[in-house]
Amino acid sequence: MNAIERIEQELSGKEIDLKSLNKERTALVVVDMVIGFVYSGALASPRVAAIVDNIIELNMKTKGYKKLFFLDTHENDSQEFLSFPQHCVTGTEEAELIPDLKTEFSEGAETFYIKKNSTNAFHSPGFQKWLREHEDEVDNFIISGCVTDICILQAALTLKSYFNEKNKSKRVIVPQNTTETYDFGSHDGYLMNLFALYNMHVSGIEIVERIN
Repeated sequence: MNAIERIEQELSGKEIDLKSLNKERTALVVVDMVIGFVYSGALASPRVAAIVDNIIELNMKTKGYKKLFFLDTHENDSQEFLSFPQHCVTGTEEAELIPDLKTEFSEGAETFYIKKNSTNAFHSPGFQKWLREHEDEVDNFIISGCVTDICILQAALTLKSYFNEKNKSKRVIVPQNTTETYDFGSHDGYLMNLFALYNMHVSGIEIVERIN
């Protein structure tokens, strides 16, 4: 318990003013805020549904910014179904962005919707193409969505290590109030969320309570 309290304290108290980030060189990344993870389906979670308003607020604040919305989308024979229950099958409602984010703030020439077939958004062909075209234009990546200890963790760590390998100074920022994970059996949502945030923190990813 003492260790958990120390981790909580280390991760608390940090905030970022959005105005401190160059708008033209900042991208908002929203991972897997699809119906199948938020509202209905085998992997839907009320913990994730609870952060929807915070993501909407961040999406509104970043109107006109570069944006990436990752949509978990699988065929019926997806290899991922060997590890997780069937979810977000292509052509079903589960694979769609939640209606709450289908607004004018999620549109524009700089907004991209990218389907992904694994837990790690970094490996999706759509993102690889986007990265090749925008790598030198973006210095700040704000990552939000679900789930913290799987999809967010993998995307953030892979992106940060990719830039470390190339010796490029890029900021990967994860606001705590815009990411969550689920409760299921021994998978305690609070602890898994905390440990994932700490893992990212010690790996050079900026964990902040919120972006103002």
